[in-house]
Amino acid sequence: MKKKVLIVDDEPEQIEFASTVMEENGYIAISASNGAEGMRKVHTEKPDLILLDILMPEKGGLGMYRDLKQNEETKHIPVVIVTGVARGGDFDDRMIRQDEDLPPPEGYIEKPMNPDAVGKLVNDLLSKI
Repeated sequence: MKKKVLIVDDEPEQIEFASTVMEENGYIAISASNGAEGMRKVHTEKPDLILLDILMPEKGGLGMYRDLKQNEETKHIPVVIVTGVARGGDFDDRMIRQDEDLPPPEGYIEKPMNPDAVGKLVNDLLSKI
């Protein structure tokens, strides 16, 4: 059975790109355009992994990440943060984990996404499930 990857991003071209990469790697791609829609899809689609943008309207990635990791039903789902801010630069996962009880994300991908790097990271994370 193919594993599902939920892509949460407010930029349609980012969703299309990530969906193509996921499908080329043998996964089912599901998408949402904001965190509120993403949370609904988490409960209806039961994804195996989430690619999560940080800056989005309605409910942003930070709020969605906290909701995911504080919920017993969803905290096991690996989350890869997709950001235009480099982790080695200004990005700090303390922006996400203001509550020290939250675990760090399972991975980070910088925009623009490198298809090989995204595919490898997702394959590595999903091979552990």
